[in-house]
Amino acid sequence: MYCPECLTEYRDGFVECADCHVPLKNGLPEPEPADHTGENLDVLIRTGFSDPLTIGLAKTLLEEAGIPFFEMNQNPTARQESGNMIGWLDIRVPRDREAEAREILQSVEALKTAPPPPEP
Repeated sequence: MYCPECLTEYRDGFVECADCHVPLKNGLPEPEPADHTGENLDVLIRTGFSDPLTIGLAKTLLEEAGIPFFEMNQNPTARQESGNMIGWLDIRVPRDREAEAREILQSVEALKTAPPPPEP
């Protein structure tokens, strides 16, 4: 038996998680995927993006490509570590997806710096 929320294991006979107050599931929790856990997000990419629209586009494109990433400004300590006090976007990605992530972020940068289309 285990809690589907916190993944705490319970002996038989329990029916609800003492912490989460949700019904327990039979069996054991499935292990987390080992290929892209937090410690494998080992490449830091500094983009300099700070406006919300550019940040949103970059995040959406990374998510759509299935690239796991960690935003370095998710907590004050990470923000201080990266030196990015204004805003996002410093990210960590897996080494095996670095080239793809950089390509996506460069395309976002190109859109950001492209001249506006001519008025009709």
